[in-house]
Amino acid sequence: MSKPFFWVLHFMSRWMLRIFYPSMETEGVHHANHPGPTLLCGNHPNTLADPLMAGIHLDHQTYFLANAGLWMNPVTAFIIDPFCVPVARPKDKEAGADKGSKEEVFNRTFHALETGKIMYIAPEAYSELERRLRKIKAGAASLALEGESRNDWKLGLTLQPVGINYESPTTCFSRAFVRYGEPIVAAEWREQYEKSPMRAVRGLTNLLSERMEGLLIQTKNKTEERCLRRIDRSLQNDRPQTVSAHHFRTQRILAWLRSLNDERREALCATAGEYDDLLRTEGLDDLAYSNHPRRKYSAGLFLALPIFLYGLINHLPWLLAINTIWKALGIDRGYKATVQTLGSWIVLPVMYLLQTLLFNWVYPAGMGWVYLLSLPVSGLFALRYWITYRPFWVGRFRGKSSQHDRLTSLRARLMAELPNFEDYVPAGTAATSRTS
Repeated sequence: MSKPFFWVLHFMSRWMLRIFYPSMETEGVHHANHPGPTLLCGNHPNTLADPLMAGIHLDHQTYFLANAGLWMNPVTAFIIDPFCVPVARPKDKEAGADKGSKEEVFNRTFHALETGKIMYIAPEAYSELERRLRKIKAGAASLALEGESRNDWKLGLTLQPVGINYESPTTCFSRAFVRYGEPIVAAEWREQYEKSPMRAVRGLTNLLSERMEGLLIQTKNKTEERCLRRIDRSLQNDRPQTVSAHHFRTQRILAWLRSLNDERREALCATAGEYDDLLRTEGLDDLAYSNHPRRKYSAGLFLALPIFLYGLINHLPWLLAINTIWKALGIDRGYKATVQTLGSWIVLPVMYLLQTLLFNWVYPAGMGWVYLLSLPVSGLFALRYWITYRPFWVGRFRGKSSQHDRLTSLRARLMAELPNFEDYVPAGTAATSRTS
């Protein structure tokens, strides 16, 4: 791929992801932001968004290992082929994919690494809507060790773990925290590999898994995950924190839950579950019962309201279009945020053009270029306004519920059980650092 084309795509990716994930933060980018042969190994909870999230923060071109099913669409194949290597999983072969044989994957990947490129790989192999890391495959370790072996252990290849933490992976305009961990130098495994390739691959895979887990909220199962999310949501709504601080607090909540005896933990999770089920039944949001600081009146709430409404009204066609496209495709909900993000690359500029042409038709003597410039500015303003003042409006228009007293009681009981997590340090650990 030519450098100008790469930088255009790089800029567009950053721009769109910053819109759809406006409160994104990163940690440890310096670990990965360097040239040289690198396997960028990331978790995979959000389909096509994950490699973009891992790669856009780096100043060097990143190539991707992607499922071969994407090459079955000629338009998609034309777009992604210059910077992606097809990997044929069993279900891709069943669907008729004719690219991505094991030999092709290894040969193209080795060539890329031997020419000093950064390759993104998802060692879990499949994308699932879970923020925890599932059991990873041995492919990344095999590629790294065999690649070094083929080059007499002088390649200088590293495995770079990255953890992508979405607060809500299927929801547009949610928050994300991308963490890059310490890299693993493949050549350091030479002795083990020459003695026993299989044991070396297994050992390197385990180390990579351990490094990646440390960058995520690693719950044990869905029961623990549901309980954690319910508690974390209410605590965040009462005492909101930045993305990185929220991530580390969530890790402390998880450690605290595990420190409780079984009876107390089950009782706490039962209370959180009953409260959550009742909210869903009544069609209500926890924000409406929270003590969020933004639920109070403020000057900005009303002074900025006209600009918010202007931005909202002018972006309704775009919102309706991307939601219509999403529903028409009828694909798994795990692709929702990705489809809406990538689809907006085309839909949003087209909508801006059509709206400007309509404006010039209605107001022939008007300054259409001023209206056009106002669209992205007002759109970003409207997004920031909604993120800032949503707690107020949710509480204001929550409606009446026959279960109000029960909801209030359950929430109060839940919050009374929680310690001050700003001061809480899990037993046997040092205080968690907070860098972003």
